[in-house]
Amino acid sequence: MYKTLIVDDREIFIIELKRLNVWGETSGFTVADKANNGSQALDLLRKNRYDLVITDIRMPIVDGLQLLRIIKKENLCPCVVLISEHSEFNYAREGIVLGAFDYLVKPVTEASLLELLLRSEEYLKANYSTSRINLPSDKKFEWAYPSVDEKNIINYIKSKDISAIKLFKVTLENLYTALSDNIISADIIAKKLYHNIIIATYEEYPWLSNFIDMQYFEEVDYFHDSNANSFIEFYLRKLNYLIKSILKLQPETSDNNINDICKYILNNPEADLKLKIISEKFYMNNTYLSNSFANKTGIHFNDYITLIKMSRAEYLLKNSNLKTYEVGYQIGYRDINYFMKQFKKVFGKSPSEYRNTKYCDYQI
Repeated sequence: MYKTLIVDDREIFIIELKRLNVWGETSGFTVADKANNGSQALDLLRKNRYDLVITDIRMPIVDGLQLLRIIKKENLCPCVVLISEHSEFNYAREGIVLGAFDYLVKPVTEASLLELLLRSEEYLKANYSTSRINLPSDKKFEWAYPSVDEKNIINYIKSKDISAIKLFKVTLENLYTALSDNIISADIIAKKLYHNIIIATYEEYPWLSNFIDMQYFEEVDYFHDSNANSFIEFYLRKLNYLIKSILKLQPETSDNNINDICKYILNNPEADLKLKIISEKFYMNNTYLSNSFANKTGIHFNDYITLIKMSRAEYLLKNSNLKTYEVGYQIGYRDINYFMKQFKKVFGKSPSEYRNTKYCDYQI
């Protein structure tokens, strides 16, 4: 049985939901616990394992969207469903972008909940077997899922072709037009398309995780009205940044030896990457490697190493509690002043200034 946590500040609603004849053998889901606000829910989620969270959007202390953000950030539950009133439509849509599986509108009927649980089961089976999200087999929307476009977009990214952005934009515009009478379904499909593209990109370029936390691409960092255009702009901005980061961190070259060297550096950004050491590792002359690297990539070897080291430092500043000097040491700098000088040269701020900025986008 899949374990469900129900979260709502109105006890009567929880009771009514539990009374619906959908739990147990009928759906494969059971109500394991309940909570009356997001804070209580987090206490339970951090102590127990649940497969599904069904949560109201409007609650005191910690509301449903805040709860969803934390669940996704801390990876507390694989499947979250939001419950909303019709008047909270835009909140529900933002929840989809944040990573909610779906949403239910009050009052929740037995039929709508059962249908939701059966689709959640398919989603959980796929989620537990792979990181790629598969669209649940809801027959009436299968025709709208742009699987061919998804493959083409992924292939463009693998080829470092910025045309992926244009195709993604056209695909989403067509999707929202085709499902204009069911905008939430369009949101769900758009989110899954975007998510699958991000996953495929990290599979193609595993070294990306050394420089950009994948969660960055899932975090909603805007507060616009929840309309199709704002969601499309959000996805396009993130995808554009992803492709440009790949192009900057892995210079384009037809030289297989230089490609292998770049991949080694990207996979080992904290190693000793001096020219002499890399030359010996790849059985090349120092001077030849230095000249060849600059000619083939358009960037001097030492400048490239600095870029990679500082990009790794940026990641550590964003995703660890290491002190500035510890970050410097970890990436191979024993002279902390020199490290801070190099970091400021690349990012325009000292490491401490950069870390203390309330919100700073990745600067690669």
